[in-house]
Amino acid sequence: VYVMEVPHKKTKLSRELWHGEVLAFKEVIEKLTGNAITADKLAQAIKLVNGRRQALQRLSNLRKNSPVPISGRDALLVTQVSFYDDAARCTQTVNALCDELDARVSAGQGVAPLDDPRILVSGSPMAIPNWKLHHLLETAGAVVVCEESCIGTRFFSDLVPENESGVEDHLQAIAERYMQIHCACFTPNDERLDDIVRLVREYQVDGVVHYNLQFCHTFANEA
Repeated sequence: VYVMEVPHKKTKLSRELWHGEVLAFKEVIEKLTGNAITADKLAQAIKLVNGRRQALQRLSNLRKNSPVPISGRDALLVTQVSFYDDAARCTQTVNALCDELDARVSAGQGVAPLDDPRILVSGSPMAIPNWKLHHLLETAGAVVVCEESCIGTRFFSDLVPENESGVEDHLQAIAERYMQIHCACFTPNDERLDDIVRLVREYQVDGVVHYNLQFCHTFANEA
């Protein structure tokens, strides 16, 4: 197990610490694999992962429609699987799904009646095969339209800039991308509250359900 020191504040010193940790991890990976991490390889990897994020963003944006074209449980499964799937294949299949959902939206087809409450689930992540909360909500007459979570918007909202050059610049961009996440591990974290309010408006949400894994004290404190 290789341990990285993860900052809990977003100060200049915290950013310098995290950047140093990413640089150190690069050296560990190179030594372990015997492969040099080059600027070209990093650029290709950044573009590949950004493509997956953009496909998931597209899926998320389609859930803003009313009626919603896909259930929250199905959308949750797609995001969960994306953590394990080959990135290129995931991007292709999610975009194919989005093409189908675009057709549903154009035809006015949805998975739930228009008057079903639209729910935002916020808080701790849900690892596969945890679909219990979404199942309970959607069999009770609601529809989940968004997850403000590490398996939701926090996972795919921010892209890594692709216009950098050189290994150092690419690694700096990657490190900075993770400092933009409004996870409860950071303090202060008022940006997360702003995100929830913004998402409520964008997704026309009727209610917010806060999900908290037992002993996940960062999210418990924010709740």
